[in-house]
Formats: sequence, structure tokens, C-alpha cells
Amino acid sequence: MEDSCTDVVSTISVLLESGKYREALSIPTDNKFMQSFKDNCTDLISEVISKIQDDTAVTKPSLQSACEELLSIIIQRATPEEALLELIEQVEVSKNDAQFSIILNPLQQVLKKLTIKRGRSLEWCLNSISTYIESIPIPEHQLEGKERLLMDCDPNVRRITKVYSQLPQFYHPFIKEITGPEANVRAKQIIVAFLISLLGKPLIYIDLDPEENATSELRQCCAIMVQDICKIEKDILKFLIYLELCSKKKQKQARNSNYDSEEEPTPYQQHEKLNMTTLSGLFYTVFSGHFNIPDSALPQVYSNEYIIHTGLLSAVHFFSFTEFGPLSKALSLSKALISYFPDNVSYSLLSSSVHFDLYKGLINVAIYSTFESIRKQAVSVITLHVNKFDYKGRCMLIKYLLDTSNHSGMMGYAITLYKDSVNEAFKNPQEFPDCFSGAQLKNMIKKMCHLPHGAESDLMELGDQIISCLNFLRYLALKDINNVTGIRDCFGFLESEYLAKLRIGLNMSKAHYEVKLRDIEEGKDQPEELAKVSINIAGNMLDNIPADKKKEIIQSALNGFHMMEGLVARLTECINVNKMQGLTMECE
Repeated sequence: MEDSCTDVVSTISVLLESGKYREALSIPTDNKFMQSFKDNCTDLISEVISKIQDDTAVTKPSLQSACEELLSIIIQRATPEEALLELIEQVEVSKNDAQFSIILNPLQQVLKKLTIKRGRSLEWCLNSISTYIESIPIPEHQLEGKERLLMDCDPNVRRITKVYSQLPQFYHPFIKEITGPEANVRAKQIIVAFLISLLGKPLIYIDLDPEENATSELRQCCAIMVQDICKIEKDILKFLIYLELCSKKKQKQARNSNYDSEEEPTPYQQHEKLNMTTLSGLFYTVFSGHFNIPDSALPQVYSNEYIIHTGLLSAVHFFSFTEFGPLSKALSLSKALISYFPDNVSYSLLSSSVHFDLYKGLINVAIYSTFESIRKQAVSVITLHVNKFDYKGRCMLIKYLLDTSNHSGMMGYAITLYKDSVNEAFKNPQEFPDCFSGAQLKNMIKKMCHLPHGAESDLMELGDQIISCLNFLRYLALKDINNVTGIRDCFGFLESEYLAKLRIGLNMSKAHYEVKLRDIEEGKDQPEELAKVSINIAGNMLDNIPADKKKEIIQSALNGFHMMEGLVARLTECINVNKMQGLTMECE
């Protein structure tokens, strides 16, 4: 230290590494180093930050304190513009969250000094913070129900929580400066766009449900950010138009129509900030009911229909994910928005394609999601949605389910929904809706009774659909003795095109499975390689399964066929009874 020309950066680095923290902190006030210290501030920033590791605060708290104090001194001595650029770069190249965290306070202090050039500088800083946060890996688990509480132990969830919890303290001083009546509009948009971007990745993957995580730190942090958005932008529903534009992929056209080609886009027109994912995250918090949104941020100037139809775009987007977090948010959002509809809403609202896009997502999730609770919730949302509409609307939605689901279980459920609606309509037979009678009924029955390969169709695979269909037809034959629906006009089709083929198919299927069962039973005493039997169940080949298990599966299939046979017999009987009642009424 005797030579004033000694490299101050190396000197401080060596002192920190050797644990001589007091000596390191004395360098800035040592006359021999004062000028060199000031001239090398930017290099010192990166050198000091590099000493911080994830566990430094725990294993070497004195080093942590020394680095924090040194950074504070450096910021006081450095040129604000140069320090800002260096700190932004350090955010972008941070090797761990501890380095990211130690940068935030110096960065805030530098920004406070740059009052004139604050807008642009603040935008750069927030962009670098967003980039760092988006780089955090998302948690990947197959947990659901109470098991999701274990997510808090996931390293990435803990990282996300730690980083997010530090942000309000960082940006709050700048919010205070932009809440006045003469505040800079662009500065407002910069901060709001940043906050909305934080509601996208990785936050959408985190469980924020109040029932499971009411007191979680991350949920509370999210609530603070949403409140801050509402505080800055009094009308939070104004972002529905941006959601609509993003959904239609018209961002470029919209930008061109809103400003001249020589003008730069506003923060709200920057797709990396406001996009389908970030805006969907925003409207999940607004509409799901999981967060308290001040009434002042929800002006009563938008039509209910516009809010629902545009808001549902967020749910549709979330359904494109496969992870639990986005899917659970999609379901909560869908349920909340559908509840905004009054009961018995007109079918005319289905002119908006968002309803059918929503159904694509719900059907896909209900059938293919790996989470059982998500599948069940998707089915319940379908039920809620269908039952919100008048009878004509219900028929349109159920027809869509039958046309697009291509899954026996979902088609069987759609038939049950149809049956329930018909039963409800029968409570007022004097005003029985046309959509449940005549040609429309016949068209719907044809869809329900569709056997893709006739008598050779895989009846095991179609089991749910067939059983639901037979139950519905039996119900209608018993219920409609006055032929209000015109069901008698369908009996000819049912007997020749459906029941006859079904009987043949059931006989063929039973014979096939009985042969397989006999092969397994006769192969019990044979060598293992000769006793192997391949079985095709509902389109799936069963190989390498123990013989006892195969026998159990085949027996279950045979039981299903016997059930179908019984339903066919009872339906045939009901049809004959209905015909006789019709003849009796004609004679009278």
C-alpha cells in the first residue's frame, strides 16, 4: 500500500479474499488511493460483486457486509451514468441470486441520482431485471392437491420467491414519483409494463391459489404488484384491448395504427412486456377472485359481454400449457368469468369463437392432462358453461363436444349433459324447445349412435359413449309417451342402423374375448414362452402382462359387454312399449 500507483482494484480484491475487510474499507478514504479509487469505480463494481456467492451471507457475513458497504461508497464516488451501465451489465451476467440481490440497492441509488434521464435509465434497469428473472428455471413436478405444498421446498420456487420479494422495495420509490397529476406518462407505462411482465413467466407456474397458499410470501408479493398496477393505472381493464390485439396477432398492425413510423413504440406496445402470457397472468389476478382488486380500478363502463369474451382469451392461452400452474389458473379464470354470465343466457353469444376455443382447451385437458384434479375440474367447468345457456345454446355446445372430442368418455359425458337438459325441458312440456325435437333431435341421436366401423367397431373403446347413449334413449322412450320430441320417428333408424349393428358387434366381441380368455386358461400349464397372449383392448396392445392380469382385464371387458347387452334389451322393450302407447293414443 506504500505505492500510490498500486492497482486499487487488485488491492481491494486481495484484501477481501484474505478476510481483511477493515483494510479494504479503509482504501476509499486513504489519500494514497482516493483518486485511483474514483478512476476505477466501474472495475471495482464488478470485482466486488464477483466475491459474492449464494451462501456468502451465511458463511461469511462480514464479507457480505463489507461488499455492500464498498458498493455504497463506489456509487457515491462514481459517475452515475458509468455506474448505471456497469450495474445493468452485472445484473445481466449475475452468476447467482446473491449477486443479483446485492446489486439492487446500488442500482436504486444511482437511479435516484439520474432525475433528468430517469425514464430511459429506469427502462434499461427494469429490462435487465426482467431478463434475469425470466432465466430462472421453472419448477417441474407432477404434484397436486395437498402434495403441492411441497413445492415450497423446490430450489427454483425458493429462488423465484427470494427474487420477487426484493422487487417492491426496489421500485416503490419510483412509483411515489409518478402518482401525481403531472407525472410523466412514459415513466408510468415503463413501471406498469415491467410489473405486468413479472406476472408472466415464471410466476404463472407457481401455485397462487388462496385455499392452498393463502399466506405464501410469493402470493403476497404478487398481491402487492397487482395493487401497485392498480394504483398507477386507475383503469386496469384498459389492458383488455392489448390482450385482444395479442390474441389476434395484430400487434404490428396496431402499433402502426397508433403512432407514426418514425416514433418508437410505447412500453405498452412492446411485445416482450405485454404479450399473451403476461397479460393472461394479469387477468388471472383480476378476474379469478384470488386477489383483492380495488373497485376504483374496475370502472363500470365496459359491457359484461366484452369483459367475459376478452377475458376468456387468457384462459384459452393458459390451456395451451401442460404444467399444473397455468392449467389451474386457466380453470379458475374460466370458472370465474363464466359465473359473470346470467342464467339462461342467449345462444347468440356463441357467435364469439372464444367459447369454442375454450372448449378445445377444456376437452384437451379433461382427456389428456396428467393431473387427475385438473381433469375433473375441466369437466366441471364444461358443465358450468353448458348450463349457463338457453336450450339452443346448450345444444350447440353439446353438438360441438360430440363432433370434436373423439373420446368415448367425453362423448358419453356430453350425452349425459344433453339428457339432463332434455329432462329439465320436460318440466314445462307446453313450451318444449324445438332444439330437442324433430329433425334436430334426430340429428343429435345420429351423432350419439355413431359406430365408426359399424358392427366391427371396437365396442370396448366406445363403451362409455354406448352406455350413455343407451341410457338416454331408454330414458326418452319411457319419458316421452306423448311423443313431444318426435322420438318415435327415430325408432326405425335406431332399430336398423344402431341396435341391430350393436347386437352383432356385441356377439362378435364376446366371442373374440371368450376365445382369448380360453387361450389364457388353457395356456396355464404351458411353458411361459408358449403361454404369451397378445390382447388388443380399446386400441392398446397388452403385451408382457402376467396371464392373471390379462384374464382380469378380459373378464372386465366381458362384463362391460354383458351390461351393454342388458341395456340393449331394455331399450328394445321400452321402444316396443312406446310404440304400443302411440297406437293406443291413435285409436283413442
